This record gives sequence, structure tokens and C-alpha cells, in this order.
Amino acid sequence: MAPQMERQRIPEPAADGDILREQLEYLIAHAAGTERCGCAECQRYLRVRSVLLEIFAAPPRASVREIAPRLAIAA
Repeated sequence: MAPQMERQRIPEPAADGDILREQLEYLIAHAAGTERCGCAECQRYLRVRSVLLEIFAAPPRASVREIAPRLAIAA
């Protein structure tokens, strides 16, 4: 009689949000724990930070010549 093999259980994949949150927490902890040493993790933190804060950047300024025709149409 052949020995019975135990079935291996494959864990469920983690949700994308959980993975992103864990990575962000790791990068924040690394950047906060030391002065930015310029290592690969610090560089990764700065790239992620700039992308996440991009929405809060000031909108690009438009000149009056670009805005005037649109204002005339709206009036």
C-alpha cells in the first residue's frame, strides 16, 4: 500500500490594498527611522511619496491669453 501524501494547502492571495498598505508602512518606517541615507529604499520612498502627493500640487498657471477665449464663450 502506497503512503498517503498530505495535501498541501495553498494560501489565498493577499488583497492588493493590503500589500500596498504594508509596503507603504515599511517605507515610512524606514524613512522615519533614519536620516535619508540615499539607499534604494529611501529612493523608493521618495518616488512613492511624490506620486501620492501629486494630487495636492498647485495646478499649472495659465496665461490670460489662454483663459480669455474660454471666458468669453462661458459668458
